[in-house]
Amino acid sequence: MSETVKAAVLRAVLRLLEPLVRLLLEAGVGVGEFNQLAKMAYARAARDAAPEARPNISRIAVLTGIPRGEVAEILRRPEEYRTEPERGVQRAERVLQGWWNDADFCDGNGEPLKLPLRGPRRSFAALVKRYAGDPRVRTLLKELLRVKAVRRLPDRHVEVLSRTFVTARWDNTGIEIVGERVRDLLDTLVHNLKHPSRPRYARFVVNAEVDPRYVPLLLRDITQQAEVLADSFQDSLNDPDRIVRPTRSAQDAHRISLGIFVAEEPALVDPSSASPPTPTKRPRKTG
Repeated sequence: MSETVKAAVLRAVLRLLEPLVRLLLEAGVGVGEFNQLAKMAYARAARDAAPEARPNISRIAVLTGIPRGEVAEILRRPEEYRTEPERGVQRAERVLQGWWNDADFCDGNGEPLKLPLRGPRRSFAALVKRYAGDPRVRTLLKELLRVKAVRRLPDRHVEVLSRTFVTARWDNTGIEIVGERVRDLLDTLVHNLKHPSRPRYARFVVNAEVDPRYVPLLLRDITQQAEVLADSFQDSLNDPDRIVRPTRSAQDAHRISLGIFVAEEPALVDPSSASPPTPTKRPRKTG
């Protein structure tokens, strides 16, 4: 890698670290803890990229600049911090999509039914069994209630309120999802850098000169349009006919994620380089 490319990579990393470090500071994570996480990430990435079946400690140390002893210690540790929030989220998403799309759980007009908690068919338990394969019905219900995707009714039925599992919350799951979403976006952008002949779809539309008076209106319209588009993508991705249903043995599947987001920050339009027109002097009246 040339020094010019390396310098560009370093500038890009510094740019993407800015919002991350703001999050770390708010969470009370200092640079020492971040340094340890960086070493773990470096050691694991070098290990996973190596062709050998067993990790080559010396090679990883040379590639990363981490002393051999630290590399060995890092690789001996259990895979701490490697939680899998997507696993629970995906189950919840599948359940919600089944509730909105499966005729067995909708009325004659295609609207989701209000379901009793238990029952052999047309119940929340039956829905969870079909789309999540998880016997812990109450655990999943608790999560859906927590994010207000469903609500309990006085007649002991459950009503669905949202088509998606909302994760924008300052809690353990919400924070872990931030890591998952940023990883997905970076993985796609890096893939496209390395494989321009077969890129994954990624498109960004930017205008840094929007009149501040029109920002609320634009954000409202963009959000409404994005919701319609996201719902259509969600329906396609979670089509029951395209989902690998859980069985007693593991099965091959593929993970596809698609994100739509809006970024907003103040900007400054530089003054025009052209000289302003000189005002014409009015002739003085005489007499």
